[in-house]
Amino acid sequence: MNEFYLRTESIKQTDILDLSVVNEADRSILAALKSNEPCLLEGSRGTGKSFLMRVAELELEAENESCATVFVPFNMSSLISTEDNLQFYHWMMAKTLKYLLNKLRRKGIVVSSLSANLLSNDENENENEVQVSLKEIVKLFEESYKGSASVDISALPDIEDVKEAIQMICEENSLDRVIFFFDEAAHVFRPEQQRQFFNLFKDLRSPYITCNAAIYPGVTHFGDSFELIHDCTYKKLERNISDPDYLQYFKDIVFKQSDENLRSDIDRQRALFNTLSLSSGGNPRMLLRTLQDLTKLNTSNVNTVIKSFYRNQIWTEHTELGEKYKGHRGIIDWGRDFLENSVIPKVAEYNNVRKEKGIDESTIYFWIHKDSPEEVKEALRLLTYTGIIRKVDNSVRATRVELGSRYEIKYGCMISLESSPHNESSEFFKNLSIKKFPEFGKNHSSYSGSRGILLTDDEQQYEESLKSLLAKPIEVLVLLTQWQKEKLKGAGVNTIEQLHKSTEQNLIEKIYNVGPARARLMKNAAAAELLEYISG
Repeated sequence: MNEFYLRTESIKQTDILDLSVVNEADRSILAALKSNEPCLLEGSRGTGKSFLMRVAELELEAENESCATVFVPFNMSSLISTEDNLQFYHWMMAKTLKYLLNKLRRKGIVVSSLSANLLSNDENENENEVQVSLKEIVKLFEESYKGSASVDISALPDIEDVKEAIQMICEENSLDRVIFFFDEAAHVFRPEQQRQFFNLFKDLRSPYITCNAAIYPGVTHFGDSFELIHDCTYKKLERNISDPDYLQYFKDIVFKQSDENLRSDIDRQRALFNTLSLSSGGNPRMLLRTLQDLTKLNTSNVNTVIKSFYRNQIWTEHTELGEKYKGHRGIIDWGRDFLENSVIPKVAEYNNVRKEKGIDESTIYFWIHKDSPEEVKEALRLLTYTGIIRKVDNSVRATRVELGSRYEIKYGCMISLESSPHNESSEFFKNLSIKKFPEFGKNHSSYSGSRGILLTDDEQQYEESLKSLLAKPIEVLVLLTQWQKEKLKGAGVNTIEQLHKSTEQNLIEKIYNVGPARARLMKNAAAAELLEYISG
């Protein structure tokens, strides 16, 4: 089978639009990302948030020469550990300005000495000097994980000076505005980082600046001063398996990356492909991963892959969150036990009873009372983050007229319970009803053991977990190809930290027959994978 791009960071900018598939829902999101209003785009891992922001960035550049787009990745945030209480805010500021100046230079936009001076507190009047200063601050922050560090931030400007400088740059170069796209907005297991991010997101608001950001469902902390309703346009990136264009949409995504042989196999075995598409529950990365694991597209292999991925692998990756971040282990493990041992069996029993009675009805949904213990809600939020479940809606009335939230279990997790998932899928999907679901009241017996396991917000514990993660072998990076891993190990790169420290030049020198272009691709793919692994 083909090898697919599983991450936006692995795709060249010049290939993004050629690989894009955009339906009506995506077009609504793109319109929000290209508007003058700040936008937050929420979606689970692998749903395509970064890709859509890249598409929006490229479309804006093609459609409107009077705006400057700046894509700022924040995936290095996991490595920051300094004595500065506002460390993340200051790192974001330095990184954002560094990327801004880099983009302006590439567009040939002139930064006057006055604007450069406003962007630097140490009175640099040349944009190159300012950029060198910012680059050094960013580097010091991103190397601070090696030990508690003190970073001199005296060169960083005040936020009002930043806004004034950007206004001057726009007026002097006939630009309407600068549009920032913030990817990986903040580390999901460091709430204080997230609160500081939303402070900056709000602080940057001006007639000359628009901010957009990608965030995760359930685990985002907005802080006290940021309000979703008033401070941004809020969009959710979800693909409902019941949408009429769902199967064609996912076929188009796969065809964009497929060779002629795979396309022919899919057209010939469309029902098998549909089963894999539905199993992914709207997650393109999961579909591509399961397709990539197939040696041949036939019923036996599809059944094997569905059982392996949705019974085991997807759960293992969720449990690894607790292994990575010890303070969250209790809530993560309890959430998995609750879903695997209580919710899914209850949903399966619900379906079996109706099947035995000859009722054409099936469900992948369940309902949780609004007054359920906070620990239960937190466990469900983390399961939403990893994409095993999806919150469909709030304030849904159950049989006793009480209110609660309705959740959807990943389709693949349900049909993987069958002896032959593919053979059962067509009838199961046809009979799906969102109106039918088992209910879990506010004092349900299955909540037993959840009390007192809320996650701890402890920076020292996080730092200890980070050191443990960096010592792990590169084998844990599941989205690196085996060829990449073997080449890296052959070059003496055996651990995550060694990989992080390796430069493109190191890889060129150490790996036989790898030139600058391929070394850069390997380094970018490896860096994206290891930073995603570290961030959860």
